Amino acid sequence: MSGPPSAGPLSRVSTGRAAIFDDARGGLAVIDIIQHAPFTPVRLFWISDVAAGGTRGGHAHKRCSQFMVCLSGQVRVDAFDGKARQTFVLGRGEFINVVPGIYATETFLVEQSALLVLCDRPYETDDYIHDETSLSAAGSLS
Repeated sequence: MSGPPSAGPLSRVSTGRAAIFDDARGGLAVIDIIQHAPFTPVRLFWISDVAAGGTRGGHAHKRCSQFMVCLSGQVRVDAFDGKARQTFVLGRGEFINVVPGIYATETFLVEQSALLVLCDRPYETDDYIHDETSLSAAGSLS
């Protein structure tokens, strides 16, 4: 994690790590969602097979919160709330809770990285902000 803490929406972004149990049979990772995601998930998707250095995201949400879990590899999340920027690097089992009003871009740093995302809202086309300067102009959505 880098960058100074912010008093804006970026200060509400939280991170953590799953309990991971590895043995000869493989790995088991556990996250108690009720303790870490401040919402009930209604949508789930995952992103995989992105070339090393490839990006996804590149938008903010007006109303949707996203709970992102790095399942494998390493994913960098660049977050911007209209005023402050912060970078989070997630490794296997690490998660981030991205609140509305955060413009986030996910960069898949190594091959075979996978990111699971839980959302508190269904897909809604009008919920997306595709231009980060819209956050700067509006002073974020706080």
